Amino acid sequence: MTDLLAEIKEQAEAENLPILRDSEVPVLTGILSHARPQRLLEIGTCVGYSALTMAPFLAPGGTLTTIEVDCERSRRAAAYFARSPYAAQITSLTGDANEWLETLAGPWDFVFMDGPKGQYGRQLSLLEPKLAPGALIVADNLRYHDMLYIEGTLPHKHRTAITRLREFLARLDDPAHYDTVFFENGDGLTVSRWKG
Repeated sequence: MTDLLAEIKEQAEAENLPILRDSEVPVLTGILSHARPQRLLEIGTCVGYSALTMAPFLAPGGTLTTIEVDCERSRRAAAYFARSPYAAQITSLTGDANEWLETLAGPWDFVFMDGPKGQYGRQLSLLEPKLAPGALIVADNLRYHDMLYIEGTLPHKHRTAITRLREFLARLDDPAHYDTVFFENGDGLTVSRWKG
């Protein structure tokens, strides 16, 4: 398994594909080692590195469902999953996560969000009715290459995504529904516990 992850990482880095940063892995795996989720959902498979990093921490009999919009990346991830010890536990879906979230049944007790950042808020709205009590939501790339901290005029190309990320963070900061911790590791990630 270590060799397979190293192979995926080497390929991803050679092609400049967005996978988990080394500084984020200990945070994510540390949380998972305590959570031991039964039903884990990942939004944004890329080529499967994060899914295979998370899979060893599933509860006995647990499952991981991962969604990737890019057909070629999804195909490559599925091939890696087939070579792993977790092939039977991982379901790889291809397409728009927002469309999948409308049809996938819950409850999810762990969600890893790593797809298009401007969609996090909409996806959270679709997820909330399908979250188990106390579910954990980990969202990656919240610093958005430090553009999250820009004061004043936002770069035009990124304005919508940054505005939506700020709205998403404001929702996670609502103590009536979430307990949230923000980690600066890598490009920033939040860990939120759903209160209902």
